[in-house]
Amino acid sequence: MKALNSAQHIVVAGLGVTGQACVRFLKTQGVAVSAWDTRDNLNIPESVDVPVTLGEPPQAFWSDVDMLILSPGINPQLPAVRFAADCGIEIIGDVELFARLNDIPAFGITGSNGKTTVTLLLTHILKENGKAVIEAGNVGTPVLDTLSMALDAIVLELSSFQLETTSSLKLQAAAILNISDDHLDRHGDMQRYLDAKQRIFQHCGTAVVWRGQAETRPTSPVNDIILYGLGSAESGFGYTNNWITFEGEPVVNMQHVQLVGSHNVLNIQAALAMATVAGISPEQAAAAVYRFTSAPHRCVEIASHRGIRWIDDSKATNVGATLAAIEGLGPSCSGNLILIAGGDAKGADVTALSAALNEHVSFVIALGRDGERIAALSPASAYVKSMSEAVALAYEKAGPGDIVLLSPACASLDMFDNYIHRAAVFAEAVKEVTADA
Repeated sequence: MKALNSAQHIVVAGLGVTGQACVRFLKTQGVAVSAWDTRDNLNIPESVDVPVTLGEPPQAFWSDVDMLILSPGINPQLPAVRFAADCGIEIIGDVELFARLNDIPAFGITGSNGKTTVTLLLTHILKENGKAVIEAGNVGTPVLDTLSMALDAIVLELSSFQLETTSSLKLQAAAILNISDDHLDRHGDMQRYLDAKQRIFQHCGTAVVWRGQAETRPTSPVNDIILYGLGSAESGFGYTNNWITFEGEPVVNMQHVQLVGSHNVLNIQAALAMATVAGISPEQAAAAVYRFTSAPHRCVEIASHRGIRWIDDSKATNVGATLAAIEGLGPSCSGNLILIAGGDAKGADVTALSAALNEHVSFVIALGRDGERIAALSPASAYVKSMSEAVALAYEKAGPGDIVLLSPACASLDMFDNYIHRAAVFAEAVKEVTADA
């Protein structure tokens, strides 16, 4: 690991999990560290034993600062951040700091949906094949904590917020899994969102690219491209007759995989492609794929009662994730698909759901801040005020062979602590209505 210039004064912005990890790491580097959090009233964690400024910092605050490290939740367009930039202070994120110090082979995964599944699956495949590896970034371990570990590889899940302050990240392989409306309340428009995602390819060896969306192709030069997608393919990864193929040869039988839906076929292909860059053949990786269990709240069946399957996809916090779930489950559903959706759409265009709702969903139950907008997309719909009402109505309408899918297409913070809390409330409501089993 490379070292920092100990003469620097570095300010960490934001004291969430990432900010605390930054403070913890910087203290080991011998630099002068202080912190700033935008919240006026914050209970400062006991572990943060550096000077902390809360709320709007005075202009003099920046007079002796060399670098500002932004936590992903801190918008670079905040007036205080822009003032710091005008003062000539270098502004980066923790991933960029990691990139400057890291010498371990790293793999990067971004996209609107599927990031966590692919990150965890690739990590699982590499571990199963004898690699010392860890998942980090937007899931798992904070990136700076990995720098002291003895590892063969690091698998990074990277959000657009993390990538927009990154410029020198070197990756063995990288992928933008897909692009759909998300975080437009932060980025302003789709082009700026896409530009942030494309930064993952700036210093990348191999780009792993979905054939189905041109926006996922690198706009930066890369050494190699591995393609994947649905349908038969003589090169790269394809999918035919329930088999994932590589160079036209079958490698993974999806009937024996715990991940369900066509969107997870794509996720598995992306992970397999990255594993090949790490020196693992698709045949070696296949056994690990069969043993992989989906991460919580990502299209996971939580109950089956009276022939009705209840699916928790609470992590679907944007329209693209819900589209993937509907289009992945709809064609294979022997009965009706009932969707529970709604929450804070974060400025996204929910009308993009219309075609999928009309083709695959028999009834929509909507709730939350933008729930009425979602309910308006389908003539067979209802708006309710709580998750318990939504589940009770779904139970009333569902019959044998049906699927009830919680896939909100929205953030959860208008009604819940987070998507995990939303999933817990859903699961408890399902438990209550199915208690007569």
